[in-house]
Amino acid sequence: MITLNNLGQNRRGRIWIKDLPELEFKVIDKISTSIQLQQNIDIKPSQLALELLLSRRDMSNYAFLGVRFTPNNENTVNISVSVGMDEDEPLNDHIAMKSDSVFVGIPWEYAEEVTFSAKKVIQEISQFPSGDLEFYLGAHSEVGSSKMTFSKVTEIILRLLITEPDSSDANQIERIVSSYL
Repeated sequence: MITLNNLGQNRRGRIWIKDLPELEFKVIDKISTSIQLQQNIDIKPSQLALELLLSRRDMSNYAFLGVRFTPNNENTVNISVSVGMDEDEPLNDHIAMKSDSVFVGIPWEYAEEVTFSAKKVIQEISQFPSGDLEFYLGAHSEVGSSKMTFSKVTEIILRLLITEPDSSDANQIERIVSSYL
């Protein structure tokens, strides 16, 4: 895990590359879609998770999202998002505001936003590799999560994914995350 403390303006985060935390939640549904690509580039299979807290005055925005990418040669990105309950098991190890309750899982409204944002970002990135993109880890806060924060975390994860983060150093990763906030 890499702690991201230099994101500016009361923002902080944590990122996991390869060795993701185990956040099991009851999957009640799955949202799936595909995007056809114009060309195919190769990257290694990877997993990463990003936990982000964007504090703004009286309000905070918290999201935790993890993804597994498995390349294929089909010129298609297959996106799936595991949907969990609004209030599954509590998550005690988090960076959300201390007064906020955090639960594992990706509720339906945030899962829809992750799907929408993933499609948008993949279409913007001309060199996105083909493969299976599975958003299977997540957590949200009872009060401080929003569609906007899940959208931002999705965008950052996908942009990090194409840089092959397992070969990047912590400072480079922090600069990439910070540049998309």
